[in-house]
Amino acid sequence: MRPSGNGTNISVKTSKSAKPAGAVRVMREALPVPAGASCPVRIQQPYAHTYAFRVKPADAGKNLLSFLCERFPFRDETGWRLRIADGRVQLNQFPADPIQLLCTGDIIQHTNLHVTEPSVPDSVRIVAESPDFLLVEKPAPMPVHPGGRYNRNCLTEILKENGYAELHLIHRLDAVTSGLMLLGKNPDFSREASALFRSGGVEKMYYARVQGLPDWEETSCDQPIGRAKGFRFACLPEGKPARSVFRVMTRGSANSIVACEPVTGRTHQLRLHLAWLGHPVSDDLVYQPGNAHRLQNRAICLHSAHLRIPALAVDGSLPVPSDWYENL
Repeated sequence: MRPSGNGTNISVKTSKSAKPAGAVRVMREALPVPAGASCPVRIQQPYAHTYAFRVKPADAGKNLLSFLCERFPFRDETGWRLRIADGRVQLNQFPADPIQLLCTGDIIQHTNLHVTEPSVPDSVRIVAESPDFLLVEKPAPMPVHPGGRYNRNCLTEILKENGYAELHLIHRLDAVTSGLMLLGKNPDFSREASALFRSGGVEKMYYARVQGLPDWEETSCDQPIGRAKGFRFACLPEGKPARSVFRVMTRGSANSIVACEPVTGRTHQLRLHLAWLGHPVSDDLVYQPGNAHRLQNRAICLHSAHLRIPALAVDGSLPVPSDWYENL
């Protein structure tokens, strides 16, 4: 792991047994830097991998081919037929038939002989460490754990390669969101920390660079949040209760930097509430008006900047990324 570009002005308080903040290098040799990149990237060589997933009740009764085309639309019907015919798709560990009807609990396996993962930044930073936890600065875009197109280019696998094989996920950040993440080293700490996240015993604050110049200094949003479709969420009357508090830090000519406090922890909460207020994250393609079908594959200007758990002596802070002030 390499130190991230915004590694200055980091303040961290930990228990007496914590090691000082530092950085751990991931790759043994230098990696090519694409044009415009601000830090090296981690490139995973192609490899074979078998994906396995269980059929949910909502998909029972569909035939295998229809399900695969619907669930994984990046490959067309002809492509899936060829993979089924080649024996690379199995149903309950037996050769599959494209018209076979699915049942709840069926296990579908798909072997991809040439997995090419998207590259991610090679800049995970160890901010603080104790016998109980690891506090890291996750770059973006980088998933937290394996899933979808990522098996090895994700935070937990990168940390595992560096000797942290038994970490417990306590909370998550979107792949496109950067900043502080806490991981537990043992079950007792992880359970206690998870309970404090659920009960409101954790202080969290993010920075966001948003479109426009808000006409308020501080405001809140209480719009409920629910799943809209696929990976997208929305402010919906029937959604789960959600509350965020926002405070303007800096106004530029066309954009602003806002401090964001997520009182609750719904998926995409800050992104949705900022968009609801008319000031979406400046480079968030998914939740800007008119972008209902866009994908967000690049980092957005949303940064987990402060994480404090008084009961567990965890207290970390990061500055606003310096490049956010450019062309503000």
